[in-house]
Amino acid sequence: MEILDVRGIPHSERPEIILRKLKELGKLEIFVEVKPVPVIVMLESKGYTCKATHDQGIWKVRITEK
Repeated sequence: MEILDVRGIPHSERPEIILRKLKELGKLEIFVEVKPVPVIVMLESKGYTCKATHDQGIWKVRITEK
């Protein structure tokens, strides 16, 4: 699974970048610096399944198509 590290990217730009990668790959793991509740809600509303874990100060979200 490809990893996309969005830490350091402005929050307003992240959804478009993530969705573009998901359309290309179908699944993705993202790294973020804070609990990504808004991103998860947005992705689940678009038909994706998300599983978030917190490990060593990094939030990791595995995103797959339902």
